[in-house]
Amino acid sequence: MTLEENKAIVRRYWFDFWNEKNIHTLDEIAVEDVVFHFPPGQAHQPPTLRKWFETALIAFPDVHFTLHDELAEGDKVVSRWSYEATNTGNFLGRETTSIRVQDQGIDIFRIENGKIVEMWVAQDSLGLLQQLKVLQ
Repeated sequence: MTLEENKAIVRRYWFDFWNEKNIHTLDEIAVEDVVFHFPPGQAHQPPTLRKWFETALIAFPDVHFTLHDELAEGDKVVSRWSYEATNTGNFLGRETTSIRVQDQGIDIFRIENGKIVEMWVAQDSLGLLQQLKVLQ
């Protein structure tokens, strides 16, 4: 795969999968058992990408990502992103708050044979929990 092809896969992750809420895109761009790497203290650590998507849409069905930067080298693509969303469903066992939140982060994707196989996820979980008034 070329660097541009790898970046196109990751753009589909942000735009077709998350922004358009197209679950079928997942089968085209990622293996079923994507390996996740989360920092300690991450608010949620889903078992699969599909489960992450499904539970995120329960809590934040209007989530919309903006991709600010992307870099590619070898089999990896780095994305700097942000999102806005409204909490209109259960999140981490807590009831709906109707609070509009913003978050930002940087993810690293490893692409193999045209599919995402591994992800390193770094986002502002503490800031998200503070916005939702889970933590002060």
